[in-house]
Amino acid sequence: MNGTQSKGAQAPAMQQYLREKARYPDALLFFRMGDFYELFFDDALTAAKALDLTLTSRNKNEADSIPMCGIPYHAAPAYIPRLLEMGHNVAVCEQLEDPSKAKGIVKRGVVRVLTPALVLDAESLDARSNQFLAAVVPPESGRLWSIAAYDLSTGELFTSEVQDLFGVVGELARLDVRELVCPKDHEAAVRAEVQMLPRLFVRSVAPLGPREASDVLAAAMGDEALHAGFGELPVGTRVAAALALRYAMAFQPGTAVSVQRAARLDAREHLHVDETTQGHLELFRSVRGDKKGTLLAHLDETITAMGARRLRTWLAFPLQDIKRVHRRQDAVEALVVHPELRQGVRESLAMIPDLERLAVRATMKVATPRDLGSLRDGLRRMPTLLATLTANAEAAEALGSLRAMDPCAPLCAMLEGSLADSPPAALEDGGVFRAGFDPELDRYTSLASNAREVILSMEARERARTRISSLKIKFNGVFGYFIEVTKANLHLVPSDYRRKQTIAGGERFITDELTSLETEILEAEERARELERARYEQLRGKVADAVGRLSKLANQLADLDAIAALAEVAHRHDYTRPIVDESGVIDLRDARHPVVETMLEPGAFVPNDIKLEQSGARLLLVTGPNMAGKSTLMRQVALIVLMAQAGSFVPARSARVGKVDRIFTRVGASDDVARGASTFMVEMRETATILRGATARSLVLFDEIGRGTSTFDGLAIAWAVAEYLHDAVKARAMFATHYHELCALAETRSHVANVNVSARETGDDIVFLHKLAEGGASRSYGVAVAKIAGLPEPVLLRARAMLKDLERGEGPMKKAPKQIGLFEERPAPVSREHPVIAALEAVEIDRMTPMESLHLLAQLKAMIAVK
Repeated sequence: MNGTQSKGAQAPAMQQYLREKARYPDALLFFRMGDFYELFFDDALTAAKALDLTLTSRNKNEADSIPMCGIPYHAAPAYIPRLLEMGHNVAVCEQLEDPSKAKGIVKRGVVRVLTPALVLDAESLDARSNQFLAAVVPPESGRLWSIAAYDLSTGELFTSEVQDLFGVVGELARLDVRELVCPKDHEAAVRAEVQMLPRLFVRSVAPLGPREASDVLAAAMGDEALHAGFGELPVGTRVAAALALRYAMAFQPGTAVSVQRAARLDAREHLHVDETTQGHLELFRSVRGDKKGTLLAHLDETITAMGARRLRTWLAFPLQDIKRVHRRQDAVEALVVHPELRQGVRESLAMIPDLERLAVRATMKVATPRDLGSLRDGLRRMPTLLATLTANAEAAEALGSLRAMDPCAPLCAMLEGSLADSPPAALEDGGVFRAGFDPELDRYTSLASNAREVILSMEARERARTRISSLKIKFNGVFGYFIEVTKANLHLVPSDYRRKQTIAGGERFITDELTSLETEILEAEERARELERARYEQLRGKVADAVGRLSKLANQLADLDAIAALAEVAHRHDYTRPIVDESGVIDLRDARHPVVETMLEPGAFVPNDIKLEQSGARLLLVTGPNMAGKSTLMRQVALIVLMAQAGSFVPARSARVGKVDRIFTRVGASDDVARGASTFMVEMRETATILRGATARSLVLFDEIGRGTSTFDGLAIAWAVAEYLHDAVKARAMFATHYHELCALAETRSHVANVNVSARETGDDIVFLHKLAEGGASRSYGVAVAKIAGLPEPVLLRARAMLKDLERGEGPMKKAPKQIGLFEERPAPVSREHPVIAALEAVEIDRMTPMESLHLLAQLKAMIAVK
């Protein structure tokens, strides 16, 4: 039964549950009951299966039993991220009052809703990655698709426009979006296209009109910021941004969603790398699906979480603006050539927390005392960092505005003067403020923790005032606190003492001061909590008021950290500053693969020279043996270009990179079973995308096009694609192939050149030299590679014999239906020896096992029978 359905007369607590569940029907409702979060109805069935919880029932022995399961409230941070990772939304319903003081049923209400993208808890966030929610709006009247991506945890909002849904997928992949909202009318089309992004969850929402969109944007950004950041954007882009923000607002009850930084991602300003190329180049995820072995993992020497997120953004959106590239390179170079400056910067950054997310947590009213303590400690480091930056005059121009950051000194002073040295993780733990910050709070805190000392202090004062040395202040459960005086001293009792009780040995009295003190002591703990909460809300509000300054500072610190990381990598791995210009040249000397070389022994990687130029050889046909390194060579060219335009130094002795607008790769082979596409179909789709989207400014890498079909079909396709690249697209390209016939293109096309990755053959063995040389290769050495892979000797023997036959135009294939020759007739067969003799001459007896010998004899016998 659905959790929103009523089942007759429910208990008051269940009525509360059903009411809150009705508000968030698409979320799993964590309903606080005592020390547990309980889930009921379908939510219980879903959570029990997802989290491997024991499923039980409420009203177990009755006809209307209700499925239920639960977890201890303190275990929620471990369970909720697992549900979010599976794509579930989670609504957390808390007890809003102290159960011991509640009159009737305890008040409850949903205090926060978490979705895969809308999270603020550190346990649910990857500190070094953004958590983007995106919205997409289809084009109207032939316009472009509009995209907006919003990170609730940082307050960043990015917008973009693309030509089609394929472009939408590329942008979503670059931003690593976790959740996507789209108008209901277009849900099916969007879902079909984005299913290649397994970590993305799609939600359909009601459409939004332009006027409503403006209201949503104004609520999140303010009218002034709205006009400054979105005033000139197309209507579709504004609607997309509003869709994302409206969705976020719906899941943040009681708090205001805000935008701290808005930016437009203009395709003309960034080098485009689609999701296919990201995967082929292993920019952010390896073929295994993790970050190890990726370009990001290699370059990410950032110290702060802010810097890590910024570095990923730079790699996802390399620049096309040459001046911006040069400014970033200047900053990196300043920290490369001044190691003491780089070290000082990184040491200071190590003490600075994630100011960006801390500021947003304050605005969202979820920042803890420990969060504010971390913020204070980070701001304390700012004077040292600024002193380090300004001490080096030689780097002044290169670092520019980074030397003039606002340290937010007033905010730091306020936090230093108010917070305890070690604030607690939760406000409820007490001890948030330092002594002396608030005299009233100090008094209640002192009363709550030092009641006995306070009473003894008053007792001493009363003894001195009355001169009754035996006077005592006592307490019992009936009368509370009282002053006890013996009969012998009753004549010394002051007039302000009021008799409370007569006992055998004397009298018991109370005074106004003692009554007031008693009330204060008994209520001190509660009053201290209330006052501490009020003061904390005020302090957190003041931090939220400074969110603009904090966000600007965080933005500058992120830039500085990313620059310092690139400088550290450049220094550590001996990278060089590339020349990035408007030319049509890519000229790399002693270039290396940035990731692969780190996996080998120092000096083991073989560097290569590669040159592509519009006016010369812009299409390189790369041939050579399997495993010689053709794919690695091409990937390193793409990675160096991307790094250069991201502002990084590159692994080469020298490098010149003429601006590239898009990088396309067709490397590797894979089926797309979910979409009913074979390996060859995937290859052809990717090839079609490249040929449609590439320009003369693009860099295109093709690796063995046409291998997924018959030999002649594959060769024909590869030949036609290479011709089209040269004649129509005119992009700078590398085309690796085992179709050696393609080398003839260099004779008919002026901008084609043949190169090969060399190898040396010794008998039946092969040594890979991994060195790029001019000219085409004559052989692919496939059988030699098969031997290295460990194929059984009888298989290798048969393969060698077959290869000789095929090279002579004979063998079993001669009897098979013949394909039409693509270029010329096959040469006439030449005479040869008996195949058994050739096989015996090729066999290596010493390497064969007895079983392999028997197989060989069987094959030889079969060969004689065929003859």
